[in-house]
Amino acid sequence: TCALPISWIGRLAQALADTGQAESTLVVYVSDHGLALGSHGLLGKQNLYEPSIRTPLIFRGPGIPAGLRPTTLAYSFDLYATVCDLAGLEAPAGIDSRSLLPGLRDERATVRAELGALYMGCQRAISDGRWKLIAYRVGGRESLQLFDLQADPAEIHDLSGDPAQAPRIAELRGRLQRWRDEIGDQWWT
Repeated sequence: TCALPISWIGRLAQALADTGQAESTLVVYVSDHGLALGSHGLLGKQNLYEPSIRTPLIFRGPGIPAGLRPTTLAYSFDLYATVCDLAGLEAPAGIDSRSLLPGLRDERATVRAELGALYMGCQRAISDGRWKLIAYRVGGRESLQLFDLQADPAEIHDLSGDPAQAPRIAELRGRLQRWRDEIGDQWWT
């Protein structure tokens, strides 16, 4: 295990090939979630927009088809079950980590139906990969944003004010509440 800049991945792959270890070595490149760096007029990690919550993830090695670009939703902690699966080991019972191997073999496979995210006591979000609801609570007041990530991946057009989206918002709010209950979220009051 070592931390390398992404520009070194090619060098690492070549070194593994040169030493005959490429076919028996799993390489996983993952990073922390991003910084806003000006998107939505923000800097840092204090928001739940895609540029701040997505993480790069690259797998290379035995059992992983080259060139696949999976779309399955995943948490970083899913790496644990995934590496166990790739190594032929069973992940311990009772952990929430799920193997991403189905998504690494079929880019249309689904491992998780939704992802929840939070920032401190003031922001919560739920996404099914296409639709994303962000809830803000500041000073006892709640506001929402709804984005169609397929049509608007930059999250520019908030659809929460569209009356036609009311059923979708209600459904996503229910899913967000269930996720909060699952994780024992006590900060959102």
